[in-house]
Amino acid sequence: MTTDNTAAILEIMRLNARYNFSVDAADGPAWADCFTRDGVFYALLEGHTPKGADELSAFVPVLVEAFGTMHHLTTNEIIDVDGDTATQTCYLQFFVANKGLTQGSLCVYHDELAREDGAWKFVSRRVDFKRPFTTLTDDDAA
Repeated sequence: MTTDNTAAILEIMRLNARYNFSVDAADGPAWADCFTRDGVFYALLEGHTPKGADELSAFVPVLVEAFGTMHHLTTNEIIDVDGDTATQTCYLQFFVANKGLTQGSLCVYHDELAREDGAWKFVSRRVDFKRPFTTLTDDDAA
C-alpha cells in the first residue's frame, strides 16, 4: 500500500522557500525557526556548525559579513517522507553580491527533516559546494 505524501512534500518545499527568503533578508530568528530546537547547519564556512536557535540566529550576521547580499534558489528537490521524518537532496543556486561583483555557485543540500510541533523543520542541513558558474560585474547589469 502506498502512502500519499504530497502534502508533506509541499510543506517541505515551502520550508525551503521560507529558509531562502529569511536568510537572504538577514532575518536570523526567522531563519533559525526553519530548524528544529536542536537543529544543526553544516556551513560552507570552515569551523562553523551552528546548532540550536540561538547559535543559528547569531550565525546569519556571520554569513552576511562573509558573503554580502545573498540570494538562494533551490531546485530539483528529491524528498522522501517516512511518517514524521524525511530526507531531502536538492540543488542550491547561490548568488552573492559583494564589492561590485555578483557571483553564482552551484551547491547541493543534504537534509534531514522532522515534523516538530506540527511543522516541518530541518534537523540537519549540510551544504556541499560543487562549482562556481558565473561572475558578473556591476557593468554587466546595465
